[in-house]
Amino acid sequence: MKKRFVNRLTELDRLDKVYRASSGQMMVIYGRRRVGKTALLSHWLDTRGYKSVFWTADRISPTVQLRGFSHALRRFAAPDAEIPADFSYGSWENALLEVEQLSKHERLVVVLDEFTYLIEADPALPSILQRLWDHRLQHANVMLVLTGSHAGMIEREVLSYRSPLYGRAKWHIPLQPLPFGAVHHFLPGLSAADRLTLYGCVGGIPQYLELFSDQADVFTNLEEILESSMILDDAGALLRDQLSEPRNYMAVVQSIAAGYTKLSEIATMAGMAPTNATKYLSVLQHLGIVARQVPATVRDPDQSRQGRYGVTDPYLRFFFRFLSPSLSYLERGQRNLVMANLTQHLAEFTGTYAFEELCREWIYAQADTGALGFVPRRVGSVWGYRQPNIDVVALNPDEHTILLGECKWWNEAVPKHVVDDLLAKAPKVIPEGNWRVIYALFSKSGFTTEAKKAMGQNECRWVDLKQLDADLRA
Repeated sequence: MKKRFVNRLTELDRLDKVYRASSGQMMVIYGRRRVGKTALLSHWLDTRGYKSVFWTADRISPTVQLRGFSHALRRFAAPDAEIPADFSYGSWENALLEVEQLSKHERLVVVLDEFTYLIEADPALPSILQRLWDHRLQHANVMLVLTGSHAGMIEREVLSYRSPLYGRAKWHIPLQPLPFGAVHHFLPGLSAADRLTLYGCVGGIPQYLELFSDQADVFTNLEEILESSMILDDAGALLRDQLSEPRNYMAVVQSIAAGYTKLSEIATMAGMAPTNATKYLSVLQHLGIVARQVPATVRDPDQSRQGRYGVTDPYLRFFFRFLSPSLSYLERGQRNLVMANLTQHLAEFTGTYAFEELCREWIYAQADTGALGFVPRRVGSVWGYRQPNIDVVALNPDEHTILLGECKWWNEAVPKHVVDDLLAKAPKVIPEGNWRVIYALFSKSGFTTEAKKAMGQNECRWVDLKQLDADLRA
């Protein structure tokens, strides 16, 4: 089955601009595995018809890596010629000088896919490339694209100030997962509720979404992917890709996914001192795997003691919540325990994480189009010892405007008492002073007439799932 290529219009436009730039250009594209780096570049090259050498590195010896790249260059230079199995340029310097020669007559795109594997095998390669780039390749008619799944290594060995390649790659794309609005392209036959539920399990990772069928319900789809080695193995592989001590990081992520969100709780559950947990959490935050959250009304978030940690990657959150505790059963093909747990808790999991996050995403989207009525400086939620819990809070202190919202992933329409509760909690959350207050109710299944009447003359946004889906798709 032909894989779908969805969205990425901004990234395609950026690639086109780099290609049209004069002389040599170096570009870096990086992001977690399966996010679509190779698919993006392949689609771009296929649809544009640019002359290119596309070569993917692997975790093999430096000699075999150089031989593989050498073969790719020879196949481009002489497509019909037979290449001896042992053919290789004598060094990376010689191979890169051949790139310069091949770009003499027309612009050439050279993709070194998974460049981080080359650095692992030969740490001197960035210095070699830097020297050749400065003296030869930046003046050649070549566009060099380096990709990597090891985001930390790309930042350290290619983009950081201490890297030999610092400043050479004037263009870089940290490729992100697809947004929820793109999921309908993969699963057009599913309802918005089912699409949102599956998105909450695997996020916007194209290769994961390709595993699902829009002719099956949520639980049938999830039962099918329990046989996928990709789904069962990727959590460990993702952390091994990024980190030097994956076991300790995995323990931290697993603790957070299990509901232990305070530093002291995470350290206890992971079996380490709080100082060590702090170090691991800092790295996980930098990689975008974990985020530290504070109540949206806190004025100085960095100094707040109300911080709690959350796993931001939907797939990792789902894996460690539902699959990791039952891996021994899954390895024996015993899926019933996992499916029973999913049947009992998936709706709560979806409402707590995916639905609330997308409601906050809706706030940003509405602000971007001007439809929200103000531009929030902070968007999040509120909780705490002296404050009630409110799912969605957005505010702009300069404009003295605040939005307070509740999210209900229920099969029934939101009743009157939810509105009453929100109105009662509001005075405990609104900062001192004269504030414009906007309310928002988000619902999977709509709202009762009594609920709407209970809001009275207060300014309110009523957002059901149909509207949320349409707005995020737009």
